[in-house]
Amino acid sequence: MRTRQYVILTLLLVWALPLFASANSHCCKEELLEALSENPEIVNVEELGALYHQKRYTILWNRTDLDALLALSEDPKYNYLQLPLHTAPLRQMRARMALEPLDPASRAKLDLLASDQFISFAKFLYEGEIDAKRFFEIVQEYGEKGLVWEPNPRKPHYLSDLKKALRTHRIQSILTRYPPAEKAFRALVEAYHRYRTMRFPKIDYLKDLKRGDYGYEVAQLKHYLHVTGDLAESDPKYLDFPTFDEKLEQAVLRFQKRHYLKQNGIFDRVNVLYARRSAQDKAALIHLNIERYKLFPRIVNDTHVIINIPGFILQFFEDGTLMDEIPVVIGREDRPTPIFRDVLEYIVLNPSWSIPQNLMKKDYIPHLAEDPASLLRDDIHIYRGGKEIDPEKVDWSKYLNYEGRIPYRMVQKAGEKNVLGAMKFIFPNRYHVYLHDTNAKKLTTLRYRLYSSGCIRLAEPYKLLALLSPYTRYSYDRLLDIIASGKTAHIRLKRKVPIHIRYLTAFVDGACRINFRKDFYGYDAIQMPLLNRSSMR
Repeated sequence: MRTRQYVILTLLLVWALPLFASANSHCCKEELLEALSENPEIVNVEELGALYHQKRYTILWNRTDLDALLALSEDPKYNYLQLPLHTAPLRQMRARMALEPLDPASRAKLDLLASDQFISFAKFLYEGEIDAKRFFEIVQEYGEKGLVWEPNPRKPHYLSDLKKALRTHRIQSILTRYPPAEKAFRALVEAYHRYRTMRFPKIDYLKDLKRGDYGYEVAQLKHYLHVTGDLAESDPKYLDFPTFDEKLEQAVLRFQKRHYLKQNGIFDRVNVLYARRSAQDKAALIHLNIERYKLFPRIVNDTHVIINIPGFILQFFEDGTLMDEIPVVIGREDRPTPIFRDVLEYIVLNPSWSIPQNLMKKDYIPHLAEDPASLLRDDIHIYRGGKEIDPEKVDWSKYLNYEGRIPYRMVQKAGEKNVLGAMKFIFPNRYHVYLHDTNAKKLTTLRYRLYSSGCIRLAEPYKLLALLSPYTRYSYDRLLDIIASGKTAHIRLKRKVPIHIRYLTAFVDGACRINFRKDFYGYDAIQMPLLNRSSMR
């Protein structure tokens, strides 16, 4: 309260300065000042004070602009949480306006509420409901867990945008620029509306259900999967008929795929546990991920790469179209892959691997202390300065739990034993994270693929190489020839490709189906309590 009073007092002192004002502004200046200082509903006091001071206390909103603001504020595609904002009092005053002119005090109040609503709604659309300031503080506090989530570096100038919207009478076109423009985001909002009103039928567990089974629990399963959208059949006779047929098996497979369960068509105890999670719980998770989208840097290029960490998947988009998906191996829970945006700049074929200091300390020094020759078997060589060192002539035990910088470099030569495989894709960043092939192919076939130390391993690196080849000076066949030669080559991209590493535990896939994933890094647990920060609920 004291802060608000201080801000208002400061603004009043500024506004008291003599200004040339039109008759219209002169007649409403006092009313605007009074409405701002005495109306506790106003949220963006400082911004509005600056706005009306700059505009010499004129009335800014006409009926057409106000109608546009109210219409968008009530549109469920944008105000999907049905935030009240100032819509009700604005509607009431707008109705009065249609019958008779408003008195100066009411007109001033309407103008301030409309401006306040524009700014608050813009902040909701762009920044979302997660308390980002507190979230990034918590991430820093979790430093020992290695969590990294870079903030969106861009923040709009809401006041400038409001002035432009009023000047050009483009209220809706400016407001609708704020939320993420991706189809997947809009589809997630649609899924939220469905799940918020859904009610799941009861699911009993007596035994694992599979094709050919018969019983009332089969009918229960049919009704459940019909509600979730996995079973398209809607005939009540079919849904009540208690036989597990091929249609139901296909529906179970869709359910399993959406929840990243073992896809075998058998509805077992694990499937039942996932099915018993309420629609409201799932709606809450969808809502969290809608707001999470707003923490990510916006996608502004039609050609880009997206990696979703909980989904273990890389997507390549060209001209806005999803071209392909590639399974990936991500960072372990104790060595999480950072969440950030960068740009792919070049590819290294037949790369060597310079082992980072942190991995030397955690993974390699303990082995060297026990068996100094162990690394040579993996074609890893040790250097000090420019000179190769015999590992058996170093007392590695003194570097156990060593806090300083180890005065050696470890380099694994290119070749079959190299952990980076035949290629790596570089987007230079301070985390030393990149995409690469792997010599541990078995890991790419597992369901839960959290085995790297932060970098991202590709199950099908040649797919990405083919997709990126048009962005290089070489044909795909020529790139394959270079790999076959065994020689290391740096291939620069003619056009840099943005890469977005994200964390979504609820998302809509290419088939327009809502998917759910486990919270491996714990971001759901951190962010869920930070939801609902809106000051205009």
